[in-house]
Amino acid sequence: MGKVILLGHQKGGVGKSNTAVNLAVAISKEKYQGETDRILLIDADPQATLYRWAQRREDAENTHAFPCIRLDGNVTNQIKREAEKYDYVIVDAAGRDSREMRSAMLAVDLMLMPTKASLSDLELLEHMAETVETARDYNPELKVAVFINMAPTNSQSEKNIAKQLLKEFPEFTLLNTVISERKAHRDAFSEAQGIHEWKDSKAKAEMSCLLKEIDNEIKS
Repeated sequence: MGKVILLGHQKGGVGKSNTAVNLAVAISKEKYQGETDRILLIDADPQATLYRWAQRREDAENTHAFPCIRLDGNVTNQIKREAEKYDYVIVDAAGRDSREMRSAMLAVDLMLMPTKASLSDLELLEHMAETVETARDYNPELKVAVFINMAPTNSQSEKNIAKQLLKEFPEFTLLNTVISERKAHRDAFSEAQGIHEWKDSKAKAEMSCLLKEIDNEIKS
């Protein structure tokens, strides 16, 4: 049975799809010498950002395409079936408390929640905490990890405030990794690549640290 990771959040614009693709590429590079056929991407968001990235990558030269499918509605059983075929399944679910996100939470090992360091983003975690507790009634093994994403590279104060606020939510594990806002993320995504395939060593190092923490969460 493969490891299933859900990128989910009530709020849009927190970098779920970008994180999904970068995790997929990081896993392929660090665990499978760049091969991609053991990693499935599932796009369960009507915006289809992840699916379009995968399609662009399939059309690009000199890159290994990832298997990618689209799902909607109640996705629980389909995710479980796909997890029998792959080592990793990465799900990008629609936000806004969608049916896709709620049903995906019943089938995954880890829900990963990127959040910006701003107060308006962090305040939404209260609602997400309630959603997580409901999901755990049906999936008691569900683990939920939060990390600060798209953080300003020149300001420690926002990051520190965010970390203090996140301590108020025992429903979540706060990861130590902070992913900074870097132009390299936008450039790599537009070229249907991951940050591990780009020329920014700091961005790559951050993603490697995130992957290591995710693996530890799944194994623990």
